[in-house]
Amino acid sequence: MEKKQTDSVQNRFTAYLMAAVANRRISYMEQRNRQKEWEYIQVDLLEKNHVDFDAQYHTYLAEQSLLRYFGYGECLDCMPEIDSIQLAKCINHLKERERGILFARVFGELDFTELGGKFDMEPKQAEMAYYYIIRKLRKGVVSNKL
Repeated sequence: MEKKQTDSVQNRFTAYLMAAVANRRISYMEQRNRQKEWEYIQVDLLEKNHVDFDAQYHTYLAEQSLLRYFGYGECLDCMPEIDSIQLAKCINHLKERERGILFARVFGELDFTELGGKFDMEPKQAEMAYYYIIRKLRKGVVSNKL
């Protein structure tokens, strides 16, 4: 009888050890998977935090041009409109008066009469100046220089 009791205790202890080892293995694998997931997340965060300095410089140039003519509040709505780095560079190479005419017409949505009044010229002169600036920008963007 004592032999059966010893076998029973031995069997229960073996079962306990087997369950403990299995639980420890599961715990180890879960911890290892969490560590791998955390590493993958860190790699993703590093890739997403990549800074495109050309895009930031382009945004800065466009902001500076817009801030000169419209003040701080209105120009932020216009920023997505200037999406070409080459175009932003060409706009920066324009004379201040030309930039003013361009921004007043495009972003300020002024008609040629209002544009002429703002820049002390006749409406027809304002129209001609605007289309001259547009041709100048097209030429600058196509030839990469202004």
